[in-house]
Amino acid sequence: MYRLMAQRTRAYTFVVSFLLHSLIDAVIGAGLVVALVGVLAVALRRYVRRRWDRLRRHPVTRGMVTSASLAAAWRERRGATDGGSESDWGTSVRLRRRMWVAVEDAEAAVRHATDVDAPVAELPAVCRSLRTVADELDHLLRLERRLPLGPGRPTSVRSQVAELMQASRDVQMAALRAGGDASAPQVHNLVREARNEVEIVAAALARMRSVS
Repeated sequence: MYRLMAQRTRAYTFVVSFLLHSLIDAVIGAGLVVALVGVLAVALRRYVRRRWDRLRRHPVTRGMVTSASLAAAWRERRGATDGGSESDWGTSVRLRRRMWVAVEDAEAAVRHATDVDAPVAELPAVCRSLRTVADELDHLLRLERRLPLGPGRPTSVRSQVAELMQASRDVQMAALRAGGDASAPQVHNLVREARNEVEIVAAALARMRSVS
């Protein structure tokens, strides 16, 4: 009887141990799968973002986006029933276009400065903030266009757009100065080498003339 109880105890212990080890293996496997999926998701997101940035900077894509934006704005103007004038619609579209051009010029200048290893400090982060604020102001300009003209119409949005454009130009100038300072030694070396080659060629021609 005692032997039978001991056998049952060993069997129960074996089953419990087997189930415990199986559960631990399952938990570890699930954790590894979740970690692998997370790493793949981050890598895929970065890859898609890089591809999208390249595609968005392409002139054809920018033209298509601008055309789509103008078409959407035209449809909104056609469907609006608030009494806004056509001249005000055109002014809003031009203002939004100028705002985005200023932001994109700042981003392009910062990218160039980064490519030439110029000290850009936090300018890339500033460009991301500029784009975020530009998205919000673009939305506000779309909503403002639906208001009728009058003395009570708010003007703070357009003043904020002007401030954003000025900040974008300041970032663009700072990035261009940094890029110019970074490329100056290379340009000076190239000019010096070109001048030396010109002098060598001139001396060789002068010697040939003297010999002839």
